[in-house]
Amino acid sequence: MGRVKSETYGQAVGVLKFFPYQAKKALILEEGVTADADGNKIVKAGTPFPSNDDACEGYVLEDIDVTNGDAPGAVVFEGTIDNAKLALNGITVSDDAKAATPRVTFMD
Repeated sequence: MGRVKSETYGQAVGVLKFFPYQAKKALILEEGVTADADGNKIVKAGTPFPSNDDACEGYVLEDIDVTNGDAPGAVVFEGTIDNAKLALNGITVSDDAKAATPRVTFMD
């Protein structure tokens, strides 16, 4: 038998402060993502991609479900990100990641 999948309905927290923005498509990896209490693996919007260091290329635009494996998503490489919304998602961006993405502005 297969695993029963439950759905949670509601509004996801978007991390953009202003439009416009530019993003590129990317394959969001399941590796290293911790499952929540329901067993779902969600990469939260605003997560540095592919890592939270000087190799950062951008920030995940919206929540991506990787419970059943790697999934496609969008990564913002130019735009304005709201720090308050990052905090709501539990995301902390390192200074190295911010320095690696000079076309992304962080605002309160």
